[in-house]
Amino acid sequence: MRNDLEKHDVRVIALSKDTVQDAAFHRQRDGIGLPLLCDPDLEVIRQYGLEHHKALEVSTGRFTIAGIPLALVPSIKTMAIPTSVLIDEQGVIRWIDQTDDYRLRSSNERVMAAVKSAFDSC
Repeated sequence: MRNDLEKHDVRVIALSKDTVQDAAFHRQRDGIGLPLLCDPDLEVIRQYGLEHHKALEVSTGRFTIAGIPLALVPSIKTMAIPTSVLIDEQGVIRWIDQTDDYRLRSSNERVMAAVKSAFDSC
């Protein structure tokens, strides 16, 4: 979508609760070329009301025998709700789209429709 967004002078910035080290790993692994902002303490995420309180994380247990984890340990992990936000030059939120499923993001069609609606009328 980069070319279509650039036609409307829209810049994309990603914000996550990742640490700087995690973000650097994802940037390299996934070839991400956009700014990745880190909010590991959820300070900004909470200010926008985007904290997801019921995300279930399953990790391996702390107890191992010969390096093999003995059990899976479920835990509730606070994270950000996956959200796309369109903010204009004055800082006004013009469009917001979010999901409870961390694997889903707004479709290209939805984003571009919002961009055209918000900025073609200006």
